[in-house]
Amino acid sequence: MDKQKKTVADAKLNSALMPQRSLLFYTLTSVLPLVAIAGLLLFTKSAALVTIATVCALVSLGGFLMLLYELVYDIAGYPEYKLPIWAVFYLLIYLINGFAFLIFALHEGDPGHYFGGFSTGPKEAFLDALYLSMSNYIGVAPDSSFTAKTQFARFLAVGQGLLSMFLNIVIITKFVSSF
Repeated sequence: MDKQKKTVADAKLNSALMPQRSLLFYTLTSVLPLVAIAGLLLFTKSAALVTIATVCALVSLGGFLMLLYELVYDIAGYPEYKLPIWAVFYLLIYLINGFAFLIFALHEGDPGHYFGGFSTGPKEAFLDALYLSMSNYIGVAPDSSFTAKTQFARFLAVGQGLLSMFLNIVIITKFVSSF
């Protein structure tokens, strides 16, 4: 009987950790926008950074919504939507990257209008946007040199915080339902 319980527990652990289907779409849509923007920032002097950052934000949003849709069905118990536990990390990557791209696009589109304290170079400004997005995700006030100059910028941080709280509930539910 003890050996039977162990095999059931091992099977449950394997089904929770090992993907039953390909997660290539989520891997590509979470990594390729970062690679694209990094390549542009490092190797070119592109004037279309705002457009490209906006497209990257939309790709992140699309991947986020698709994965959230599938996670809802997975949590509800549909076996064809079964995802491993670690798939929730894609949600974190999507959320942080999506808001970083959006903040970067706003800053590059009108420097100094929405946010204060950003670096003037595009490479450093993207790192500042990534830092600000991560700070907003974990709910920690960023460095005091970063300021939100408009109501939209303030509510962008609040919106990311609210979305982060919802995401944490989804993550906890996924962990609980997997075991």
